[in-house]
Amino acid sequence: MFEGIYAEDYLYEFVNENRGLSVCEIVKKLNWSTGKVHAIVKKLESMGLIRTEITVENNRVKRRAYPVSWESLLPEDVK
Repeated sequence: MFEGIYAEDYLYEFVNENRGLSVCEIVKKLNWSTGKVHAIVKKLESMGLIRTEITVENNRVKRRAYPVSWESLLPEDVK
């Protein structure tokens, strides 16, 4: 099982390859706990590496994860 920084790196790459999955869908695909996935998604979002969108489907709220474009990660003086 991935721990710490390795789990963050793995989840970041997973989101890049599986855009728009909900936290619950990620949990099922990786067989990780909901708390672990939610915490890492929030951390990656706070670091500016991914963004999330809230959607409502069948009266259920879902948080979907998307990678941030690589251009937005560049420093301002490089853009």
